[in-house]
Amino acid sequence: MFINYVFIAFIFGYAGWTFFKFFKKSKKGKCANCELNKTCQIQCDQFEKKETPIY
Repeated sequence: MFINYVFIAFIFGYAGWTFFKFFKKSKKGKCANCELNKTCQIQCDQFEKKETPIY
């Protein structure tokens, strides 16, 4: 019974940590958060995402 509580605490703790990291990264913006931001040759703000038409 005790091991079930440990597993539940671990699962919810990991989910909380994952959400925390996600929201922390999302506040930085798209270029600051990018893994390639130190070696990136293009400026992210120059390019806008264009939607492709649905046929």
